Amino acid sequence: MAKALKVVDAHAHLGKCCVFDLASTEEALLARMDESGIDATIVQPYPGAKNAAETHDRIAELCAKYPERFFGLASVSPHGDRQAYHREVERCVRALHFVGVKLHTIGHGVNPLSEDGQYVFSTAAELGIPVMVHTGPGMPFALPSLCIPAAQKHPDLKIILAHAGFAVFSAEAQVAASVCRNLYLETSWCIGEDIRWMISTIGTDRVMMGSDLPSNVPVEVAKYKALNLDREVYDQVMGGNAIEVFNLPMQGEYVHTARGAQSQAGL
Repeated sequence: MAKALKVVDAHAHLGKCCVFDLASTEEALLARMDESGIDATIVQPYPGAKNAAETHDRIAELCAKYPERFFGLASVSPHGDRQAYHREVERCVRALHFVGVKLHTIGHGVNPLSEDGQYVFSTAAELGIPVMVHTGPGMPFALPSLCIPAAQKHPDLKIILAHAGFAVFSAEAQVAASVCRNLYLETSWCIGEDIRWMISTIGTDRVMMGSDLPSNVPVEVAKYKALNLDREVYDQVMGGNAIEVFNLPMQGEYVHTARGAQSQAGL
């Protein structure tokens, strides 16, 4: 068994979703990780979770059961009581050790330019965590350019454009990231050659692999493998960047087996 890089899926979901009529289980996440050589996955509730707090607890249990293989990301609608929103996100960060928060433009109906949208960014800046923002389907709220004002207002806040425009708006995501150095591109559902273009123009340190759905994990991994990137670049976009942006406390030496990723540290 040869030593391999740490591969991180920066975008996955757990539970049920009444918005998109989807569901993901712990077993499905683990199976796809093992099949595709994923060392760690960042997991969040779907925007259509009936009870986001309960799903956050379920994710926390998964993280505790499989340390360094799963990390949580909070996702709850900012519409409603501000104090309740802040309490839940802070609970996820302080008590459950989640590594970021999601602003779901289409699933929660949030305009990044609105007061509620801005509150997501300010809450993340206060707590010292990055924000992942859904981009692509869901115009006009999901346009990547709508994140530019928040990125400029909070220059130290790391903002990840989920799906990097979702193929249709990939060029706009690239332009937005070229304007703001604190915008990062997570490329699930993007075209392979667009991913190569993002890496070459935005930089190897601001692009990361994500899957979104368990069934999409092998597809997204295959896209990056097909690009024949230099090893150092491949290591960064397949895991190194996500580890740095989300400040993941990953340790140990990972190796790939025929079935996937295992750790010499016993994970």
